[in-house]
Amino acid sequence: MIERYFIAFLIGRVSIWMAGVMLSVALGWHIYLETKEPIYLALIGLMQILPTFAFFIITGVVIDRFQRKYILLICTVIEFVAFTGIFIAMLLDSIPILLVFLMLLVHGVARAFQIPSEHALLPNIVSKENLEKAVAITSTVSNLAKTTGPLIAGMLIALTDRYIYGICIIIVLISFLAYLFLPMFKIHAPAEFGLKPFLSGIKFVAKKKILLAIILLDLFIVLLGSVEALLPIYAADILNVGPNGLGLMRGMPAIGAVITGILLSNIGPLRHCGKLLFAAFGICSLSVLVFGLSDIFWLSLIALFIYGATDMLSVNIRFTLAQTITPDAVRGRVSAIFATSTASSNQLGEFRAGTLATAVGPIGATIIGGILGLIICISGIFKFPMLWKLDKISDLRNESNEFKKE
Repeated sequence: MIERYFIAFLIGRVSIWMAGVMLSVALGWHIYLETKEPIYLALIGLMQILPTFAFFIITGVVIDRFQRKYILLICTVIEFVAFTGIFIAMLLDSIPILLVFLMLLVHGVARAFQIPSEHALLPNIVSKENLEKAVAITSTVSNLAKTTGPLIAGMLIALTDRYIYGICIIIVLISFLAYLFLPMFKIHAPAEFGLKPFLSGIKFVAKKKILLAIILLDLFIVLLGSVEALLPIYAADILNVGPNGLGLMRGMPAIGAVITGILLSNIGPLRHCGKLLFAAFGICSLSVLVFGLSDIFWLSLIALFIYGATDMLSVNIRFTLAQTITPDAVRGRVSAIFATSTASSNQLGEFRAGTLATAVGPIGATIIGGILGLIICISGIFKFPMLWKLDKISDLRNESNEFKKE
């Protein structure tokens, strides 16, 4: 592992993720207090995911054809513009919702390229032998940002109110400085023309059934079980814990993820990975169900903790599996598909939660999501037996060599 490059990568990733989490917490709180409409919480997520859908076919090609370092730097500059626009908007007496949503779209454009670029870059700066551990460390540190981000956001909202967005801008600048220290890499993508380069990633995923399985399972389980968009409602109207309680609730999934990540980074390669993955999906859905039924703050926190811990286990298995069987020539395109799926499940999950909460209430929306997640998890065991039977991820390493440039 090239330590200084990996450290620069971690600092850049953590900073930009922390800024994003703080932005999400603050906007959820301020916009809900101003409007008292759950649908606006749904739209916050939707504005960020729309660019991912709009660009996902070209993002992978761009990542495979151009220097990933430059892509990350450009994305950070775009993030700076978006955060600055939101900060200016939030300084006004009445929040200009349309302007905020426009800046969220700009923010979403940057994320559409940034997330798959980060996924594709990691195998370039660590060896294959250290990849699983690097995934655990990266996810752990990122989730540490997700832990401290909401907690800090809750305190800063209470102390500085809308000036929290200015602090987010400073954090974005730290990310830009860190990415400057990343090295340049040789580009392995072949010179393809026409539609072929755009379809290569989709074709590769379609051929690898186990890859398609983990994408679909994560997409639907997280999409249906996402609860983060509803946390401002729980904090303000159900559990009555205020902005500090909101920050704690937003941080609990990340705390669970950090502890799980530390454990994963200090143990050897996992065995029975398929069964562990389905167990993570099932327990995650159960935790959503418990959260929806709970009106006790500490029990809700425990449910969110378990939600984050199981999600971390799932992320570690899925990401390591994907990077192990994907050759570098199409890694950007496959990473773009993964990033689109992940962003879709998270952001569309928030949109689903917000819109469903408008119809059946936040508690009903959460319970329905947990039940449907359990049904999909159980169905997936029978639908994808090859994933259920998977033992060690390293057993799949030779599959990346089967990819042929046509």
